[in-house]
Amino acid sequence: MVAYACFLINYFSFSEGYNVAGTCAICGKGALSGNKVSHANNKTKKVSKPNLQRVKAIGAHGAHVRLHVCTRCLRSGKVKKLG
Repeated sequence: MVAYACFLINYFSFSEGYNVAGTCAICGKGALSGNKVSHANNKTKKVSKPNLQRVKAIGAHGAHVRLHVCTRCLRSGKVKKLG
C-alpha cells in the first residue's frame, strides 16, 4: 500500500506537468470558498478564483511549455517567459 501511495504522489506531481483545472501550475493556488454576507445577514456561498494567465514558458530541458500561472508567480519571477 505504501508503494502505491508513493506511485500516486510521483505520478500526480506538479513537476511533470499535471495540473488540476483552475489552479496555478507553480504554487498550486486554487479557488477559495466562503460566505457572501448581506446587510440583512443573509449568507450565500461565493467562490474567489485566482487570477490565472496562460503563458508560454521555458520548461525542462529548454522546451517551450504553455502553463496556467497566477499573477503573483509571474510578478515574483518564478516563471521564465519566452520572448
